[in-house]
Amino acid sequence: MAFEIGKTTAGYEVLEVLGSSKTGVAYKVRNVFAQRFEVLKILPKNLQDNEEQVARFLREIKVHARLVHPHIVTFYNAREIEGQLVMTTEYVPGFTVADCLEKGLIPRKEAVTYACHALSALECAHANGIVHRGLTPSNLVVTGEGIVRLSGFGLAKASSDPQLTAVGTVVGALRYISPEQVKGENNVDGRADIYALGVILYEMLTGKRPFDAKGQFETMLAHVNTPPKNPSDLNPQLPRELSEVVLRSLAKDPDQRYQTAAEFRGALERENDGMVVPSVAVAAAASNGAAQPAVDSVHSIPRQQPGQPLPAAAFSGDVATFLQQKLFSRLGISLAAGAITFLLGSAALLALLALTKP
Repeated sequence: MAFEIGKTTAGYEVLEVLGSSKTGVAYKVRNVFAQRFEVLKILPKNLQDNEEQVARFLREIKVHARLVHPHIVTFYNAREIEGQLVMTTEYVPGFTVADCLEKGLIPRKEAVTYACHALSALECAHANGIVHRGLTPSNLVVTGEGIVRLSGFGLAKASSDPQLTAVGTVVGALRYISPEQVKGENNVDGRADIYALGVILYEMLTGKRPFDAKGQFETMLAHVNTPPKNPSDLNPQLPRELSEVVLRSLAKDPDQRYQTAAEFRGALERENDGMVVPSVAVAAAASNGAAQPAVDSVHSIPRQQPGQPLPAAAFSGDVATFLQQKLFSRLGISLAAGAITFLLGSAALLALLALTKP
């Protein structure tokens, strides 16, 4: 069974091919019944009889279906169409971090915000015993409101899942793979995802990958043995403290890295003054729909309602000071006006008395 562009199959109108990889072919489709755009994924024809690939596809369905989080692309359904197993997920309009990186480095606050969103998603995955194992900039989709959504669970694995590849086999994207994945270790955990995100953050902040050798073998060897350059050496505008946070996430020994995604995220927020780019806060407020100002679940910046921008003082957390300044400035103007009026009236009265005096 093959999906053809422009045709409708089992309630899905196929619009375009989004991408093809070893883990499947993804199409943008319109769900005729739900009247929404979705991503439909199937195995390539040449892999439909491959037991290992079919098992991996089934595992992706099982893993992704367990993850419900604001920063994770939503899983919709899995079903058979004409004897072929397919899965459907949320279609997220926007661009990927990989698209941004094609233009060079990303501004610091945006880069840290994107990383914090991704780490929030990884917290959810790791809490469910799931390691992504394939994190790349292409798997981080940025919406028009600046919200990052994690996708690409083709290599994800739960701790209880059976091993589908031989021990010693390298699994992951070579440019973002952790040293333990390069070594083919069998007990890879969430710290491998922390390393991968550290590589992505390094690239966002400097415009360059920490390890980008010419050949695959040289790249893998660099992940295991070569210390990365300090990000501040490549981008002098970066605070040294933030560079140290990034370098810790890239430690060769997993025990020397941040041990949880939450710990990594907390360190980033501290070094970034606990702030996010305003567009993210606005989007969060819009999706929240609350009548009163809310606080983002990941960050500490106040969120304003659509069409009601906060004054500058609100972003420093000092709304009271802002209001006092406004109040006192208006009071000062009124007092000054009263004083001038009094002086002018007094002068006029004295002049009149002088003229009428015998």
